[in-house]
Amino acid sequence: MKKLTQFSLLLLALLILVTSCSSTKRRDEQGPIGKLWHNMNSHYNGYFNARELMTESLLTLDEQHVDNYTQRLDMFPFLEVDNPSIVGEDMDIAIEKVAIVVKKHPYSNWVDDSYLLVGQAQLIKQDYESAEKTLRFMVNEFRPRPKRSKSKVKKGSSSAEEPEEEEYVSRREVESNPEQERRDRLRARKEAQKERDKINKEREKERKAKKKERERERKARLKARKKGIRLPPVKRDTSAQAGLENEPDPIEEEEADLGPVGMISIFSNNSDLEGEGEAYGKKAGSYVAKHRPAFQEGRLWLAWTLIKRDNFDQAQIILEDLRANRGTFADVRRKAMAVQAFLYVEQEKLEEAIPYLEEAAEVAKERNERARYHYIAGQLYQELSQPSGAASAFEKAIAARPNYELELGARLNLAQNAFLSGSGSAADALKKLERMAREDKNIPYESQIIYSMAAIALRSGDKEAGAEYLRRALASPSAGPVQQLEAYNLLGDLAYAASDYLPAKLYYDTTLTVMAQSDDRYAAISQRRDQLSGIASALQDITVKDSLLRIGRLSEDARNQWAAELFEQRRAAAAQPINPVASVGGRGPVATIGNSEFFAYKPSIVKKGKRDFERRWGDRSLEDDWRRSSRTDRDIFSDPGDAAGFNPDDTDPQMVTEDEIKALLDGVPTTPAEQKTMEVKQAENWFNLGREYRDRLENNPKALEAFETLNRQFPGANTEAESWYYQYLIHKDMGNASKAQEFATKLAGQYRGSKYARLANDPSYASELLQKDSKLMRDYETAYAAFEKGDFKTAHELATKGRASLLGQHPLKSRYALLLAMTTGNTQGRAAYIASLRQVVAQFDGTPEQTRAKEILRLLGESGARLPGQAGALGGGFKESMKELHYFIVVFDKEDTDLNAAKISVSKFNAKYNKLDRLRITNFYIGKNNDVPALVLRRFKNGTEAVKYLKNAKEREQEFLDAGKFSYDIYAVSQSNYREILKLRSVEEYRTWFRENYE
Repeated sequence: MKKLTQFSLLLLALLILVTSCSSTKRRDEQGPIGKLWHNMNSHYNGYFNARELMTESLLTLDEQHVDNYTQRLDMFPFLEVDNPSIVGEDMDIAIEKVAIVVKKHPYSNWVDDSYLLVGQAQLIKQDYESAEKTLRFMVNEFRPRPKRSKSKVKKGSSSAEEPEEEEYVSRREVESNPEQERRDRLRARKEAQKERDKINKEREKERKAKKKERERERKARLKARKKGIRLPPVKRDTSAQAGLENEPDPIEEEEADLGPVGMISIFSNNSDLEGEGEAYGKKAGSYVAKHRPAFQEGRLWLAWTLIKRDNFDQAQIILEDLRANRGTFADVRRKAMAVQAFLYVEQEKLEEAIPYLEEAAEVAKERNERARYHYIAGQLYQELSQPSGAASAFEKAIAARPNYELELGARLNLAQNAFLSGSGSAADALKKLERMAREDKNIPYESQIIYSMAAIALRSGDKEAGAEYLRRALASPSAGPVQQLEAYNLLGDLAYAASDYLPAKLYYDTTLTVMAQSDDRYAAISQRRDQLSGIASALQDITVKDSLLRIGRLSEDARNQWAAELFEQRRAAAAQPINPVASVGGRGPVATIGNSEFFAYKPSIVKKGKRDFERRWGDRSLEDDWRRSSRTDRDIFSDPGDAAGFNPDDTDPQMVTEDEIKALLDGVPTTPAEQKTMEVKQAENWFNLGREYRDRLENNPKALEAFETLNRQFPGANTEAESWYYQYLIHKDMGNASKAQEFATKLAGQYRGSKYARLANDPSYASELLQKDSKLMRDYETAYAAFEKGDFKTAHELATKGRASLLGQHPLKSRYALLLAMTTGNTQGRAAYIASLRQVVAQFDGTPEQTRAKEILRLLGESGARLPGQAGALGGGFKESMKELHYFIVVFDKEDTDLNAAKISVSKFNAKYNKLDRLRITNFYIGKNNDVPALVLRRFKNGTEAVKYLKNAKEREQEFLDAGKFSYDIYAVSQSNYREILKLRSVEEYRTWFRENYE
């Protein structure tokens, strides 16, 4: 019986515990045990694990980020990484974990922290739009409200004692069970009836007590009157008479103090939020023994997000409130100082940013963080040409004792700053840096130090020494990608400033190979590289053809002798050892391979390895380069036949054969006709070079130099008239009227009636040419309009007439040719259509019309003849609709593709990078015989998301679908265009349309 009683009590306690922990209860129904259970599970289960993933992800991003101390440092490296998708999978898992917390424990204290973590994860993933939405919801949902203080019930009052209200609560409605709601209503009615009965009893009791009090007073007055004592009249309190229950209900404190929902509640003013108790705006309380709300930190991260979205005004309002409000927590206030500086830096308001950077550095807790802010402040001072302020900032950065790389960067800047401020000379700064470069601890940073020496030399005006230091920095073994990028870029700038355009182009080429496309300078450097491409090509071709012409004009014996000498030089160079090593400074020879006890040098293993090696590679030496570099004995190259052991004095000289001489002289113009042909090409090169200088770079002196060289070396060239006209224009632009008139006279005399002669001597001729070109364009547009209307015969006649009126290499000729081909296809049939298209391809190489004709031919050969101008012509029914739902399709080239294996590979890719998108994969077949396998991934909310997925799949093709195992094409396609593809049973027409609209 005793055990049964204990079991019953235990079961009852368990039932009470379970019911108290139900997540469907209202907030005010949660008991202490239920609150404890929900808080413990939400904190130490989902939220804790998500926070750990966040911490690990931030460390990963920090390791991925490489600081470039020659450029302005990033304040928050985790926001500036080039590839945030490296932690995308972990961030998605973290979001899933806190989503479970919000769903299962909606009234726990950690719901606001969970929403904050979602916003942080989205910001780290650089999904700024989603981060802003999440954080706005969070600060709206969990904005503060004043706490109600406990008030005792007075006798006669109509309200019972009210519990203390929480400071941060959510107004989010949580769905409950209808049956539970019915029971709640019944219970509420019973409680209300009990409350009314209680109030009536209290009123009756109070009425009786007042009656007794009046009776007692009446008796006391009677006694006093008998004794002759006059008492003062009784004053009654009439402020709490019956009937006040009919007055309107007072406004609840909750509704009166919150203010409107929207921008005002997000960017709260102190006056609006001042309430009784310890509301937001009052002095921050202690949260040692209770959970601290995440509202303030959420606003800080919202400001961060708004800055990344260039919404600077709203971010400024939030930051001002966080800094000015005395209720802001200390750690949030410290971060707000740094974010305020970040706001000004993003706006390039450097002077306003510096005070906040310095203040953020003063209150920062970690040494590296404090030093980083001081370092950035020093860089801003340098950009503002304030060397004294920069020196002070860099000294503070060093005093913070950060990691050595940052300290070294500060010391290098101090050395440069001493020269810039005038407190030291350039020579002193260079000597100091040279000593630093020789220190053992700075060997890994030698390239960085030498680059700083280059910067000092260039600032002092010694460009030659600066370029030499840059080359030293590149040659240093410690030169990493950052030093390579900066050195190559600076060498390119120096060559460009010196008008040495060929090396400049090559330096820029190398710069772009090591520069990330996200770098702010990438677009400008790429544009300059493209400007120099034509010039560099012409200069290289000129150099090669000059050498070939010079060799070709030699006598046959001289050419053969030159070829033989060149062959011997190349053979001697090939015979040099790859890594020659001699005895060094009297040191004895080191141990050879034969003396080693390493297991790989056992005779049996060496013999087996040698046999395997010779079976595949033939008879070669088995010595490795790393082993050779550690040996200093002179018989290192003792293997027979080793090229490094070759000595011309010990062997018989080998004669150069006639075939080898012919191979070297291949391409050398030896006959007058070959030389004349090369001279014509060389004249074209000089003309193109001058035109590029003039049109691309607007470098008139270099253009004049090129044109003068053309006229001097190749008089009477095909481009002579045009070169004279260019020189006429250049001298006119430079204000040299007499020289310009000289070229105009030469054109009128030698090329009378030509276009260039008339342009130079007849001011009205230019307008006539413009009118003529305008008329020709109108004629073409008329012919094309007739084609679009379906009047193919008229279009064909107008196109034939218009093409006949064109002279020379007019740009409209290719357009007329394609139009004629399309009208021919409709009027004369498929065979004539194909023949006309092939003629366009053959005649107009490198034009858009040739590309279009090739595409039409391919379509005609694979998907039938669809005549132009008819319904369903090229482009099909495809429409641009980036806002529409989008799919992603994978079309395979091979009929026997294993679609199951492909699905598995794509599913793994989606689970890693797009887990939250819940993409569904379906296979389908297209083609005339349903023999082209394909996959479709559904779905994306718009074209932007589909294109983002497309780029990620291309960048990670080995993870998406192994390119060596599968051969395929991928496309983003809208829902309506996908239906068109299914109708056509082919992606051939869509391929061209896709390239024009998506790529």
